[in-house]
Amino acid sequence: MEKEPAKRLVVGPLLEPTEQLAGSQASIDVRLGCDFRLASAANIGVLDELADSPSNAFIDLPRLYNNVYVPLGAGITVHPHQLVLAHTLEYIRLPEDLMAYVVGRSSFGRLGLTIATAIGVHPNFYGPLTLEIRNLGEAPLMLYPGQTIAQLFFHQLDPPELTKLWPGTDEKIGQFTPSNEPVPTRISSKRTSERLRALRDKRIKADARLRGGYTKPNS
Repeated sequence: MEKEPAKRLVVGPLLEPTEQLAGSQASIDVRLGCDFRLASAANIGVLDELADSPSNAFIDLPRLYNNVYVPLGAGITVHPHQLVLAHTLEYIRLPEDLMAYVVGRSSFGRLGLTIATAIGVHPNFYGPLTLEIRNLGEAPLMLYPGQTIAQLFFHQLDPPELTKLWPGTDEKIGQFTPSNEPVPTRISSKRTSERLRALRDKRIKADARLRGGYTKPNS
């Protein structure tokens, strides 16, 4: 964290540096932020990223979540089997020669709370981390912004990971770019979804020929 700016690891703000950077542990603690997305019962149909109909429910994915802002000093209840998206309070920036893993705290895990984040954080990432929080326990849990929610474990890369784009394209290898919006806009990369859609259409045509007809899919 003390290197020149271009190669510096940034994690901040650190509310309690001596606790979050304790010498007895090989990680940095990160805290829960104030913005949450609470998943509600699905009422928008099947989420299908390959659907090419205007009624594709995946386009309406933000409707599946309720936006909730919880100020410092207040709390939010996570009920059993409820899914909540959240951000870390800290802004993270990784240099090109460093990656990180996000690991939930064992004390929360023993209560049934999982921090099922996409745990790998790639080099050159910047922004708050998105956390997919789920209560797998049998009792509601109260969470508070500012609580230590997870830990970051770092790995040095040698040589540094310099590849930013898929070969022959202008698309970044990282599926998600840093954003203040934790709700995903897609599941697969553009290239993967196009290939899957082509394979699906090919299969549907083959099945239709066997049945004696073909209709373009709407879902």
